[in-house]
Amino acid sequence: MTSKNAIKALKKTKSILNFDLKVYAVGENTAKEAFNLGFKKVKYPKLSYANNLYEEFKEELRDKKCLYLRAKELSSNLIQKLLDQNVNLTQIIAYENIYKKPNVCITHPCIVIFTSPSCVNYFLKTYDIKEEDYLIAIGQSTAKQLLKYNNVLVCKNPNLEECIQIAKNLKANL
Repeated sequence: MTSKNAIKALKKTKSILNFDLKVYAVGENTAKEAFNLGFKKVKYPKLSYANNLYEEFKEELRDKKCLYLRAKELSSNLIQKLLDQNVNLTQIIAYENIYKKPNVCITHPCIVIFTSPSCVNYFLKTYDIKEEDYLIAIGQSTAKQLLKYNNVLVCKNPNLEECIQIAKNLKANL
């Protein structure tokens, strides 16, 4: 599972699920969603990145048959790495992030939290980033989309709660 969105998409199918199947979630929040849905055997890496998922579980996944519920657009090379491990991989595009033009004005300086690489791309379609703004990236893949900016902070533990805490600390110091 790549994200909570994959779990949400799975819920919407209303399919009969085998809750005894092993689930490998990209992070703790996705794992919690899988447990809440009813799965009993859920594993996730120490850090919520696709590369960490691969590194921690590649031996377990080698030569196995796996279903990968994923986003339409990917920001990692997890698929190729799994295929290189002889994983019999079936992929289903379970969700897609769709750009919706916002009708919100932002004032500068501002603090912006980016939760995915696509969020960065969508934001930049509408808004400009100024030097005095603070940009918070949930993880390394998201931060890569912001390389041309000097004002980027990256969460040590990629989760929204940490992003919000960083933003609160920044706001208190503005």
